[in-house]
Amino acid sequence: MCGTRFSAQIFLFANVPLRTFILAAAISLVLAVPASAAADCVTGSKAAPAEIITACTAIIDQTSNPNSDRVAALLVRADANARTSGGLTQALRDIDRAIALDGKNARAWRLRGDLLRQAGGDLNRATSDLSKAIELDPQDAEAYELRGVAYTNQRRLDRAIADYDLAIKLKPDDAQAWSDRGATYYLRGDNEKAIADLSEALRLDPNRARSYTNRGAAYKKLGQLEKSIDDDSEAIRLDPKVPEYYDNRGLSYAAMKDYDKAIVDYDQALRLAPLPNFFTNRGDSYQFKGEFGAALSDYEAALKLDPNFAKTYNNRAVLYSKMGERKKALADYETALRLDPGNENAANGRRTMIAEIAKFGAESPQPLAANSGNGPSFDCADAKREVEKVICADPQLGALDRQIAETYERVLKSMSARSAAGLRKSQHEFLATRDASFRRPGYDLKKVMQDRLQRLNAM
Repeated sequence: MCGTRFSAQIFLFANVPLRTFILAAAISLVLAVPASAAADCVTGSKAAPAEIITACTAIIDQTSNPNSDRVAALLVRADANARTSGGLTQALRDIDRAIALDGKNARAWRLRGDLLRQAGGDLNRATSDLSKAIELDPQDAEAYELRGVAYTNQRRLDRAIADYDLAIKLKPDDAQAWSDRGATYYLRGDNEKAIADLSEALRLDPNRARSYTNRGAAYKKLGQLEKSIDDDSEAIRLDPKVPEYYDNRGLSYAAMKDYDKAIVDYDQALRLAPLPNFFTNRGDSYQFKGEFGAALSDYEAALKLDPNFAKTYNNRAVLYSKMGERKKALADYETALRLDPGNENAANGRRTMIAEIAKFGAESPQPLAANSGNGPSFDCADAKREVEKVICADPQLGALDRQIAETYERVLKSMSARSAAGLRKSQHEFLATRDASFRRPGYDLKKVMQDRLQRLNAM
């Protein structure tokens, strides 16, 4: 078994454009700008960002307009800027101006705190802004909800739950608050409470894909894997373009030892986003299946994307240990510990590997030679291509390679000169395509080799 498994991806409040609001009715009476411009700014959230920005700018730049109208227009323009590529900085500037004009505008403080949170900036500053919004308007349920999310992101889970409690008390039908409190309970290890809150969120809003996948994660922690798979499947049905949903379901299938289904889900996750944790999770399933070459390939792909991914080093160390590559296993355990000093699995693995090296030595088993009869058709000692090294590392792939080579030679001898030339060309193309396509997301080396063997046998 791999020493370290990955947890399901948990989703909190989504990063969405700032929640806009309708400007004061008085703004429509401003005579310094055309009525159409005021109307576009009032209903800005329904218009294209460029149109909103132009309309609100006309109100903001007219200094004879009341400060209350200019502040409201600044906040709507901030929302529009936040919805444009690279517009977060300008959005923050707009809110800064709004606060400078009216420091007691609770909504401006809330929006700036929310934007700082979404932008991945200083979470302490975000919580400070949201606290100021709550001070100015203690009945603002959304401010409590957003501060709860910021606290959760800081892993200040008890404070986050206290804020969600207040948000729900003020607005008991807010599915978002129930969902985020449920996710925070999960992070705190209170899985039964997490399931109860997420179920209430889904009762209020049955189309919340994130709530389904979060509840699925809680079910997984409790060992209720079938329920977990059902929830992840519903999340995928509602939003099939989120790769983490497939990864989460893959983890449940892997926990049930249904590695083939897990690999199908990881394949889809990788098609949507080639992320290092997806490669590592798929590598784990290949390792559990005994397909060491495919597992090694996935771990290496993960580390190419993120050379500091400690868990991948740990899991590759487990693989190297199974392969008898004690020196490589020890090196990976030590790298995992350097990157994550608190990784107990890596610490235990390192101790075990040091003891094994002391007893048995650090030398790897000799690679299979071409004439060994149970390895690939080529000499692994001379393997230079990466795909060849993977075939050498996996007994199943090695056996397939030998079968392909032997079948190819047998079929070749039975053919006419003209047909043999065509077969040589197709074999050359198979090997060239294999070498060029190897490592591409979704490429299944074992299946490609099985298909080639089947075609040769059919000849």
